[in-house]
Parts: sequence; C-alpha cells; structure tokens
Amino acid sequence: MGYILNDEIYSIGVDIGTSTTEVIVSKLKIKKILGSSLIKETVIEGKEIIYRSPIVFTPLCNETTIDFIKVKDIVSDAIKLSVVEKEKISTGAVIITGETARKENAMEVSNNLSEYLGDFVVATAGPKLEALLAGFGSGASDISRKLNRRIMNLDIGGGTTNVAIFNCGECEQTFALDIGGRLIKFNDEGQIIYISNRIQFLIKSLDINLQLGEKPELEALKLICGKLAESLLEVCCLKEINQSTKKLFISDGFEGIEVDYISFSGGVGEYVGKINENISLNEITKHNDIGQLLGNSISEMFEEHKEMLLAPKEKIRATVIGAGNHSLTISGGTIAFDKSVLPLKNIPILKPFYENENLNDIYVQGMKKLDMYEDIPIAVSLKGPKSPTYEEIKLIGQEIIKLFKKIKGPIIVVLENDFAKALGQIISLNLEEKREVICIDKISTSNGDYIDIGLPIGDAIPVVIKTLIYST
Repeated sequence: MGYILNDEIYSIGVDIGTSTTEVIVSKLKIKKILGSSLIKETVIEGKEIIYRSPIVFTPLCNETTIDFIKVKDIVSDAIKLSVVEKEKISTGAVIITGETARKENAMEVSNNLSEYLGDFVVATAGPKLEALLAGFGSGASDISRKLNRRIMNLDIGGGTTNVAIFNCGECEQTFALDIGGRLIKFNDEGQIIYISNRIQFLIKSLDINLQLGEKPELEALKLICGKLAESLLEVCCLKEINQSTKKLFISDGFEGIEVDYISFSGGVGEYVGKINENISLNEITKHNDIGQLLGNSISEMFEEHKEMLLAPKEKIRATVIGAGNHSLTISGGTIAFDKSVLPLKNIPILKPFYENENLNDIYVQGMKKLDMYEDIPIAVSLKGPKSPTYEEIKLIGQEIIKLFKKIKGPIIVVLENDFAKALGQIISLNLEEKREVICIDKISTSNGDYIDIGLPIGDAIPVVIKTLIYST
C-alpha cells in the first residue's frame, strides 16, 4: 500500500456546555492511498490539535437564553489566537450540550455560529451524538480497539451524563441521563440559587430538605449525590437498575451491556478517582455547584470496582476534541457526485429497511416512510450487498430511480458497502431526464440522522453524519 497524495485541512470544534464553553482548532492530514487492488482511497491519516482555548463559563443572558454575541466573541478570539484564518477552516462542529441544549435559542445559536464559521462547520445537538463524540475525544474508542475489549465512557458534564460503549473500537450503544454537576447551583454565600426540575422527584423520594435561598446541609447534598452515583453504578451493570434511575434517562438505547472497563470524562470526570473523606460544605459550595461532591460520590461508589476504571486521555475537553477531530468522515475512491450541488447541509436520512434488506422492495419500503419527511432533498441510505453483482446493482438503481420520482432535488444515495461509483453510473445512465446524482459509500447511518456533504477534496468528499435533537 503506498501514499500518493498529501493534503491538510483545518477543523474547529466548539462545545457550548451547561457549565463551560471550549474551542479547539485542529489540523487534519488527508492522504490518498493506493491499495493492493489499485483503487485510490482517501483517508484521514493524522489529527493534530494546534490550539485549545481557555475553558470559560458558558455566557447566558438569563436562565433560558444563551448570549450569542459573547459566545461568538469567544470563538472569534480562539480563531485569532490559533493563527489560522477563518476562511481556511473547512470543517468541524458546533455542539450544544447538556442543559444548554434546552435553552430557548439553542438551535438559533448553533445554526448562526456554524454559518459564521463556514459552509461545512455543522451545527449539532443531541445526547447520542454528544456521547459518541465524547467517547472518541476521551480516547475510549482507541483504547477499546487496542485492548480488544468493551469499554464504557461516561462523560459527565454540568447537566447530563452521556454514555457510549465501544467494543473493539466500534460504538455499539449510546444513551444519556440527567446527571451532572450543575443540577444544583449556589451563590458565593453558599445559598442554593438553582435546583434542576430533572431531580426534584429524587429530592422528594429521599425526603431531604433543599430550598432555594437557603444554605444546604452537607448530609442532604451527600444523599442526592450518592443516589446519582448509584444510578451510574446501575447503568454500568454493576447493580440492578431501579425505577428512579430509569426516570433519569433522557434518551433511549440502554440495553444493559456488561463491559470490561469504565472511563469517566467531562468536567465532573476530573474529580472521579480522588476520594476526599473529609470534604466540607465550604469546599463544595465555593465552586458554586455540586460537581466536586458528585465526583467524590462516584469515586466512593466505584471503589469496589476500581480495577475496571481506566484513565481517559482527555476529561473535561473530551467532547470538544471529539467535535473538532472526529465529526468528519471521508467518502472517496469509488464514489459518484455532481459537484454543482455541493455543499449540502442538513439532509435527512431515509432508510427503507431497519435490518434485513430486500433489494426488490426498496421502492415500496421507501414510500412507506416518505410521508414522515417534510424536508427536501432527502438522502436514501442502504447497507447493500458486500460484493454485488452487476444485476444486483442494476436492480438497486432501478428501485432508487423509481423512489426518487417522488422526491425533488438531487438523487442522493448513501451506502455502507463499497460500490457507490458503479451504482451512481447506472442511475445516471438510466435516468429519463437530466438530474444531479450523488452516490457515496463506506458511511453507516440510522433513521433520524442528517447528513452534511462538503465540497470535494480531490475525488473524495467530506461527510458528517449527525442527529439534530434539541431537548425541551
């Protein structure tokens, strides 16, 4: 296998979290590989972080609104200090995480910021994607691949805990819970100024006294943090899950998979592994939230299982590194595309089949789901045969053409297996009238995902798969 092309692109990651906002700028090395089959394949060969911003508190106008102007200033300052011109940033992600994703203007802020940064810096939100990116950024995916083991990464921020399970490097499950360090906040005098509605049922069930405007008892805070830590023990399958933990889930996807190792990232993850038996109320409230105590409670709860705990490469910066370095996929070598319609952003994915695919049934199954999609254009996603015959590719092409007679805009097909160029050529040759065709492969998607397709790098295309979900 030989390298026949070198190129570099710059990527930005912006994480606007419940507690803090961070920015990274990275340089991605793109290489084109000539494999043994003499087919050129474009890959991301190296990732280098060239600037990390200071970690600052997320600016808010009030409890329900993000201060977009101040967020934009933070990002603008980071770009200047990175010494990379904004015009040279060609990819990346703006991700709004935790309770900040529930702010009234969350979608507006992320979309406006991504537009400010460029055509292919995407606006994303959603606990499943956050969990995946944090798992990549923390290093859990790489460690899982190297050890050939199953690793669970719990990224604990201010408002949520986003969990990803990697098996031999591949993500096989993600989910999220309302567990975080800023669910209870204090003023400088140690009085409670905020209690999240998400944990009010726990406070009531534990029969503890936590009131706005009052200084809490240390034991009351230990009780609530201990209960939250116990819930994390349960989702790690180290204790039977109970009803109160089930109420804390904010996404589906939990299947109770046992793992070999566990890692903790995120702001609260900085405190995990450091048991302070003499922690005081003053020590907790000086940080204006329960993050330190929650980390301490998790450390105590997992003490009996410390042989399972692995130290991640990144903790508080895991999500922003994932957003800047791991949100991009390259599809190339054997693909077909019409450059005139690129870039495309926020294209909804339609998967005709959930599991077993019947090539004769692509049109029928696609039509059953088409009514759910209001956005135009739409991308149709298939796994496809591993080594399809010409007749199979021709059949898929016929079914796709028939389906896209009902869909306006370019014909966009996303394949998991590697035959996009052949399929794209067959579709183009059999169209009754001229129409743009984009056919890309080696991309795995789910129903509910969106796809962004960027301008080509040589004969390859940068792609981001994302889930646009803003919680309420």
